[in-house]
Amino acid sequence: MLREFFVNVSPHFLFKQWGLIHNLFSLTTLVLLIIIYLYKDKFSKNKNKKKILKGSAIILLINMLIYTFGNLYYGSFDYKEMLPFHLCFIANYMFIIAVLFKKHNLLKYTLFMSFIGPIPAILWPNLVSTIDNFNFWQLIISHHFFICISLYSYYALNYKIVFKDFGKLFLFLNILLLIVTPFNYIFNTNYIFTNYIPDNVIVLYPWLKHFPPLLVLEVLGLGIASLIYVIIIKPRNKRLAM
Repeated sequence: MLREFFVNVSPHFLFKQWGLIHNLFSLTTLVLLIIIYLYKDKFSKNKNKKKILKGSAIILLINMLIYTFGNLYYGSFDYKEMLPFHLCFIANYMFIIAVLFKKHNLLKYTLFMSFIGPIPAILWPNLVSTIDNFNFWQLIISHHFFICISLYSYYALNYKIVFKDFGKLFLFLNILLLIVTPFNYIFNTNYIFTNYIPDNVIVLYPWLKHFPPLLVLEVLGLGIASLIYVIIIKPRNKRLAM
């Protein structure tokens, strides 16, 4: 039974785009983000904030370890999809390192990355099944949970992000693309979707196939990061300056 949870040979709860389960988890995440935003000024005064962040980082780490070694153990590990080279996985590990090893400067970048990567994955997940497969729960923790705890960390630790950090993030992400793109070419993989836009997205938006994947990534990433800067970061910087 546990093997089926990982291998998922006979799925029962199939994933449906904008179905009940998809909508439930997406809306729950949105509600949690709104609550975090509304109560943002209280988190920095919470005496348990470091424990909350440390516990969350451990949850993220355990999730990634179970995902990797569970699939390795049951023979369902696919190097073309499960190596930690997806943007969301990279962001997860950066957040874990930042919190557990007190490298808080990294959080300036993981905040953006926690939205750039997870938002498309939350809206258009490439799943076969849902609650009867660990890959579904791995996605929930590494995307839905991650985006919430990342926003919480921004307010709890009260760190400041300036426009220069936005530029450094853009440079860092493009360096990642320069590294991942040849890897994808050599090993016939599609990490960070530099080779092609996933089929489940093309089915919904067939016009995207007329654009180079890297262009789509640049526009989407820049658009999401800009919205985060304008909606969340810039107003907070103004309040902190008062």
